[in-house]
Amino acid sequence: MRCFQLFQLVVAFLAVLTASAGQVQAATITTLFASNNGGNEGGAVYFDINVLSPDGITIKKLFTNTSESFVLGNMDVYTRSGTSSGFQTSLAGWTLVSSGLGDSAGNNNPSEFDVTDFSLGVGVTGIAIVSSSNWGHSYTAGNGTNEFYSNSDLSLTLFSAKNVPFVVGGSVFSPRIWNGTIEYSVSSGAVPEPTSLAIFGIGACVAGIGAARRRRREK
Repeated sequence: MRCFQLFQLVVAFLAVLTASAGQVQAATITTLFASNNGGNEGGAVYFDINVLSPDGITIKKLFTNTSESFVLGNMDVYTRSGTSSGFQTSLAGWTLVSSGLGDSAGNNNPSEFDVTDFSLGVGVTGIAIVSSSNWGHSYTAGNGTNEFYSNSDLSLTLFSAKNVPFVVGGSVFSPRIWNGTIEYSVSSGAVPEPTSLAIFGIGACVAGIGAARRRRREK
């Protein structure tokens, strides 16, 4: 009887844990919105995301700074394994992972782009955000104190901008600080399936009772 009661308690407890496991937690990280420079329409900004969360992150939306007034501007997001630094002048190693549309909110305000969700695993990923032909990035010159941002899930290292992305010609402007916010989600870790653990627990209980009975017979 005691084992059956233990079984019920274990199942109820682990059911609660399972309900919370895998739960999506929304979060954001922001650099700054205080531009003193900017790039051409169709240009790009480059930075690194170092994901610290063991379950990775899923990026849901991006907010960026732009001085142009526009409706339905397009944003393309490229990623590469490892740092973006030193790889701004070639498309080799870069993958287009997401695109989305957004409207201008005006200079030094977050213009929202509802990009298609994309996931990043643990470690460093290079990011390039490329604007469409009707808007350009407003960003900030790096000064040695404004190039790194972090929280418990990830860190951002901001590097550069380029008016014509992924080509040898034209300057790579560095350091340049992307003005923006990343909206993302993190999944909490899973727990073992409740029934399996409950069966293990009741099996251990039965084994313990059997051992206790044998000890009583041996006296």
